[in-house]
This record gives sequence, C-alpha cells and structure tokens, in this order.
Amino acid sequence: MQYEPPKKKKVILATHQLVGATGEWWENYQDAVNEPEAITWQEFMEEFREYHIPEGIMEIKAEEFRSLRQGPMTVNQYIMKFMKLAQYASEDVNSDKKKQRSFRRGLNASLREQMVTHIYLDFNTLINRTILLEEERVRGEGERKRKFLIQHARQQERTQRVRTNNIVPTRYQPTMQYRSSGPNTS
Repeated sequence: MQYEPPKKKKVILATHQLVGATGEWWENYQDAVNEPEAITWQEFMEEFREYHIPEGIMEIKAEEFRSLRQGPMTVNQYIMKFMKLAQYASEDVNSDKKKQRSFRRGLNASLREQMVTHIYLDFNTLINRTILLEEERVRGEGERKRKFLIQHARQQERTQRVRTNNIVPTRYQPTMQYRSSGPNTS
C-alpha cells in the first residue's frame, strides 16, 4: 500500500517544487488569499489548473478520457494512458466505483466480458487482475500458436513424404543433338 501524505502536506510538498513562472504564480496566489496556510489540496489543484491549463484543453482531454479505448494497446499501456487522462475528468473518477466503471468501459470486449463478471474491492485490485488475465491470455495464445506450428510442420512433412513416395524415378536420357548437314550459309 502506498503512503499517502496528509492533504496539508501535499500542498507543501507540491508547492515546494514550483519554480519559475509557476513559483511566481504560487507566491502571488498566497499573497492574495486571507489564510494561505489554510489552502487545501483540492483548492490548490483547482486554482493551479485554472491558471495554467486553459479550460478548452481540459475539456478536450476530458473527452479524450471518456472515449479512451484499449484497442491495440497492452493492458499496461492502457492503464498508463487511463491514469494520465483521468486527471482531466475528475468527476468521472471521483469515487472508486466510477473509476472502475470507466476503466472497464475502455477495455477490449473480450477482457471486459471477463472483468465485468466479478466485483473488485478497489480499483487497484481490478487493474492487477486485468494485468494477470492479459498475461495468461498471451501465454495461452503463444502455446496455441506453438502447437499449431508444430502440427502444421508435421502435416507438411507427411505431405512431402507422400509426394516423394509417388514419384517414379526416371532414367537419365541424354538430350539429342542435331548436326547440320552442311556449312552454315547464313
């Protein structure tokens, strides 16, 4: 389980790392607030995003999150993209239940069908099970492919044996050469 610092410490930890324009923004924001030490993590995140990330970008990214599908990505790649875009659609993932629903919605149909039949206590359990399921599927597909190739090779070997057994050996006959009957007058 990950260590989760208290919300007050999150603000201190995050703002300590702000430099340049973002650091200046933070100093100005603190000066404008009556009680800077009372700024909550939620307030900090909202104000930071509002100032540094245009609303249009937030809407585009939120829509990208809502339409996110696994497609050809591996589950790990899908998780990374899901987590990256989830920050722009906080209302879609503000509870564990909503987060799980959004995650399952984007999975490939075959994985989604298997994941929807179970209830997971939390989001982390869901993603861990999804990773394990995909890993097992890949292993199974590899095994089926290997068996198919072995069977295919044996079948071709049998076909080759049948063909070689049916060939009647022919005697070598030299090709006939024709001689011209006179000098070449062309």
